[in-house]
Amino acid sequence: MMKGVRYTALDYAYLGVVAVVMGIIFYFTWSVYEFGKVLGGPIFARLISYGLWFVGAPLAASLIRKPLSGFLGETLGALLETLIPTLGGFTNIIYGVVQGALSEFVYAILRYRRYDVLAGALAGAMAGPGAVALDAVLFDAIATPDVMMLWLVAAMASGAIYGALASSIAQYLRR
Repeated sequence: MMKGVRYTALDYAYLGVVAVVMGIIFYFTWSVYEFGKVLGGPIFARLISYGLWFVGAPLAASLIRKPLSGFLGETLGALLETLIPTLGGFTNIIYGVVQGALSEFVYAILRYRRYDVLAGALAGAMAGPGAVALDAVLFDAIATPDVMMLWLVAAMASGAIYGALASSIAQYLRR
């Protein structure tokens, strides 16, 4: 951890709960994605599902409010998703690390002082570029520049919506 930052037993308990909940949500998100793809195509699928894969970081960060909690929430959730297993297999943990790091970057830029709905939305949206890039590299999900931009916008919009929702839930739970 960072100098002067100590995680308590309660913080670790929160991380454990977030990891289990996120692993389960991430597992079911594959069905949401496939349903979206059938219903409205790949852009719609990304819009309704990608943010669900990004909520581990905003939820954990907004609950724990300490450096690296967002990264750990996303990564540990992805680890459980990997162990379940799902269609993504081992790549899930790669996504979790990248998405968690990008989301954590938002909290670092905010100097770990803001954990409100806007911070959650930004953290969720920030995971989008990493996911789209990994889709291209790991799954050869490459299209025309216009389509790639739509995928990116859909992923970031989904991340912002679900990230804001995750932060709202965390605020409610902290009461």
